[in-house]
Amino acid sequence: MRPEDELPPEELLYGVHPVLEALTTRLRSVERIFVAREGTGGPAGRLLRLARQAGIPVSHVPREVLARRLGRKAVHQGIAAAVAPLPYADPDAVCAAAAAAVDGTLLLLDRVTDPRNLGAILRTAAAAGVSGVLLGEGSVGLTPAALKTSAGAAGRLPVAREPKPGTRLEALRRNGFRSLALDPRGALPWDRADLTGRLVLVVGGEGPGVRPGLATRAEHRVAIPLAPGVESLNVSVSVGVILFEAVRRRRAIESPQGGW
Repeated sequence: MRPEDELPPEELLYGVHPVLEALTTRLRSVERIFVAREGTGGPAGRLLRLARQAGIPVSHVPREVLARRLGRKAVHQGIAAAVAPLPYADPDAVCAAAAAAVDGTLLLLDRVTDPRNLGAILRTAAAAGVSGVLLGEGSVGLTPAALKTSAGAAGRLPVAREPKPGTRLEALRRNGFRSLALDPRGALPWDRADLTGRLVLVVGGEGPGVRPGLATRAEHRVAIPLAPGVESLNVSVSVGVILFEAVRRRRAIESPQGGW
């Protein structure tokens, strides 16, 4: 068998941390681990011990084979794994869980097409304690590139496909969620937006942003002021600005004397 034939046609997860996350959380079924023969070092040792303890086969292949199979730009760190697809959560269940929390927060992504942007958003969302993420029409899914960029965060919060984002947004508003759409031309500055209580943040992809028909269903369009000559922030950075401002304000309410 040629080395390239050892890598299966199924989905491959790559990078030490995403594969380690799959092994430790067991949210995805890992079928086989592929390791570059040239060695990996560092945290890969723990990963391989976990794989062997779980009885998961480990194959050693040339690093060049990994590069050809995953793409030259993939930062695989000499590790890849054949995995079952990460299951999407049920959107109704995601929204119900957020509604049950006093400060439940949801992200509704509209036309976020870059998997690396999605991965960065998921990592930020998990760090900020977001309840769940809804992928609206036109948004990329949980691809290996998105999972790699999320550094394992994709397995720590529910992600659901949302086929009717406009209808969902209106339903969330009726159920007590404050809805805000990120829009560089929005009338409401980010530092004046009410970010307490239940919140759904609508986020569009770079370039087109949130579709006008969806943005108009939000209560407010929120803008982050930028220095002259700068047209926009990376979408994951914008999300991080808003989410951690919400975290800051909520902590200030909970501990008015202690702040952070």
